[in-house]
Amino acid sequence: MFDFGWAELLVIVAVAVLVVGPRDIPKIMYGLGRLVRRFQYVRFAISRQFDDVLKAGDIEELRRGVNFEAPVTDEKEADEKAVAPLPPKEEGEGKND
Repeated sequence: MFDFGWAELLVIVAVAVLVVGPRDIPKIMYGLGRLVRRFQYVRFAISRQFDDVLKAGDIEELRRGVNFEAPVTDEKEADEKAVAPLPPKEEGEGKND
């Protein structure tokens, strides 16, 4: 899960026993288990809500209808439209007096 090796886990357990004490370790592990379970449930609930919204809004149909591989416009034409010609300068504008 967090890519810990056995040596790292052993060090973490040893520090936990020294800091917390051997009597309170089961209580802490129970609390951590409940916390992880809650996070998993929240993650599942959020992903399910997104799926429901996608299905309700017919976004799935729209997603299937869009062809992402075909170019939408010609790049050169899009660039020319994006860069409009500058308006002509007024007389005397930009000159040092």
